[in-house]
Amino acid sequence: MASHRNKGPVSCQDYFPKDDKPQEVTSKIVESSTYLSTKQEAKMAFDSRVEKCLFYKRNDVLNTCCVNDLLLANPMSKTSIHYPLIVDDFARLVGSANGLICIVQYEGISIYNPTTRICNRVYGGFVAPMRDYHVVYGFGYDSYTDDYKVVAVHKSNNKVKVYSLKTRIWKKVSDFPDAYLLEDGVFLNGCIHWLDYLPNNFPTIVSFDLLTETYSQVSHPQYDEGEKRLDLGVLRDRLCVLSSYGQKAVTDIWVMQDDSWINSLSITYPEDHDGWGRLWQTYWMSNDGKILIRFGYRVFLYDSNNSSFTLVNETDDCRWVCSFDESLVSPIGPGIRYRLRSWKVKSRMGESSSSAI
Repeated sequence: MASHRNKGPVSCQDYFPKDDKPQEVTSKIVESSTYLSTKQEAKMAFDSRVEKCLFYKRNDVLNTCCVNDLLLANPMSKTSIHYPLIVDDFARLVGSANGLICIVQYEGISIYNPTTRICNRVYGGFVAPMRDYHVVYGFGYDSYTDDYKVVAVHKSNNKVKVYSLKTRIWKKVSDFPDAYLLEDGVFLNGCIHWLDYLPNNFPTIVSFDLLTETYSQVSHPQYDEGEKRLDLGVLRDRLCVLSSYGQKAVTDIWVMQDDSWINSLSITYPEDHDGWGRLWQTYWMSNDGKILIRFGYRVFLYDSNNSSFTLVNETDDCRWVCSFDESLVSPIGPGIRYRLRSWKVKSRMGESSSSAI
């Protein structure tokens, strides 16, 4: 890993729960009553504790790596996955839920489990999206109905369609209220959240409830003055907003707690940050203050204790990145024959390969 020391100040407000062991970044394996075949299979395939992983696209190849290795400075175990359906430069990773990842391509959508390498191809919805992103998406899990859903919002008219993995159909729902959405949404607690850039208004946060299929608005933080770029994310299972100030070379990370916003962390860019772009996304935070973040098309490990940045090896020029939990949740809805609607995606190298970071 290439390391950068940041000489600027950093402030970190300690509000995260302390019930986890220090530096432990594992999580319980996800089980879904509808899509997991049997609990016995889960016990045979994995230990009761599994790791959170990163899933990213680099040079038209999909890769996975374990967050635990990165945070503990262990040799990175990386698996490259050959997936010919998304080799074009348009394909993007919308998001993940319980180990399933939603991938949008020119002619369809794939719901994919990187752990089992089983994929389900979804067609329909709006016409094939163009390169200028006429459609924004969201992907998430409705725990009440035990269903995974894709939400598609057409930018030009705010028409909305929702795909249910359980029913295997697209349906129209009420139009999105006056909004201008530029990027795909983030999933948290049964809702998809987007930043609304409605012209002449300050960006707000709008949400779509996957159960009730209704819309709501979330209050936004009291940002500092000055020109800024906002990005929405999730950190420690809480909604967060990254407020990046290019002229000041600093990003404030606001985290929602108990219906209010806390400026939990301010990150000053290193002196040699030219060409990195803005701090785009957060993926994971350990209990000892290490955070996986994305600057532009690169992934870094940021240590809030000494304000240092460490470039994660082979993550430069990553067009799309998302985090996921290992799980056995199947992307195939109930009643669908495996051989007709799914396939296993093979590793490019056959087995996982390790490289140092």
